[in-house]
Amino acid sequence: MLVLSLLTAPALAGPVAAQSLAPGFKQPETPLQMVAALPEVAAGWRRGAVTDFEARPNGAGLGAGAEYRPAAGGPGVATVYRYDRGLAPAVALASLDAEMDQAMREVELLGPQRRYRVEGRQPAEPVTGPDGRPVLRCEALVLTFEGGPRAEGSFCLGLVRGRFLKLRMTLPPGAPGAAAAAVQAFGREIVAVAQ
Repeated sequence: MLVLSLLTAPALAGPVAAQSLAPGFKQPETPLQMVAALPEVAAGWRRGAVTDFEARPNGAGLGAGAEYRPAAGGPGVATVYRYDRGLAPAVALASLDAEMDQAMREVELLGPQRRYRVEGRQPAEPVTGPDGRPVLRCEALVLTFEGGPRAEGSFCLGLVRGRFLKLRMTLPPGAPGAAAAAVQAFGREIVAVAQ
């Protein structure tokens, strides 16, 4: 498996810290409320099921997630997660590197259940906010499913309004750069609403 270094945390610490720890910072609504406030349609993706992971046994800190599918139909899935793992915003900010590693472990652990394995991984362009500053660090993945089909996967992670914001997207292979463009367009719309 190809593993390249991640974007460095300091590149994102400034904008993320400013968003999360500004004077007068107020604890945001619950992760479920944050997910419920996401757009019905974002960059051609339609929101579907919303899951409250906090309501499950031992779910404290796991937040909530919303699944998105292409609005025009066809293959592909994107999921948006809001959670805090029970960490205060300052501690969460300091643990972004560890949370990126955890996100990758989760992708790998889901592999046997969803019948894929991660064949490649490399840093991808960060998702920016409306002000053009990086908000989410991203990784591009190559997934191989049982029987040989491949897919392009991505995950992006950052701290927005005191909670982790994680995006996961899986698409069938397409034209070079198509998956990256889809992640960027979707991610920018989600970040704009989340901020």
